[in-house]
Amino acid sequence: MKLDFHPLTPLVRTFAKTLKRCFPDALNLLNPGVAEPEIKLFKNRYKQSLPETFYDFYRWCNGSAYESLEDDWLFPFEHGRSILPLQSIGKEKDFWDAQSKIYFQEWQQGEYWNEAWIPFMKVDDVWLRVVDTKGCFGGIPGQIISFDCKSESLRSIECDSFDKWLETVIAKIEVECLFKEFHELGFEEEKKIFAIEKRINPNRRSVELEPR
Repeated sequence: MKLDFHPLTPLVRTFAKTLKRCFPDALNLLNPGVAEPEIKLFKNRYKQSLPETFYDFYRWCNGSAYESLEDDWLFPFEHGRSILPLQSIGKEKDFWDAQSKIYFQEWQQGEYWNEAWIPFMKVDDVWLRVVDTKGCFGGIPGQIISFDCKSESLRSIECDSFDKWLETVIAKIEVECLFKEFHELGFEEEKKIFAIEKRINPNRRSVELEPR
């Protein structure tokens, strides 16, 4: 990863410095950041209210690097989960927006998938994490939601904002837990992660979808 861009926001600067200090080899898991014209195209196309931290993050790194370009496999970054490059965010969102116009009619409108959601992390075709720019399920705009694509009825409200997600990532890097998959974590590491989540994301909860 070639580091040409110096982050503008304090939180992304802290993330970059922490990663370079604690796990410099992890920089190889990330793509170089996107240029400003690509950011502007993305903003103009989707017109969602995303925090400046989100865009600064993508200026510094454009998601996970490709392990295999042929198969669109991305290196995992957080507990086996990959960060989508900006162009993949667009593809993923377009796919789910189109699917929601045809399927998911058995659920309340905008609950299984909402066009206000911006996906930014993924595990194959199994799991997705999004920025919810609307504030669904009685939450706040900008909150982070994840869901298992194979388990239809649950949505996890993970963080109050993208900034809180990034703050959580930084804390996990510092205690050397971020790059391990969940099944690789020991008991003490699980305790550290639980304490981090409780401190940074006290409003974390799960929501069960209701059918129409």
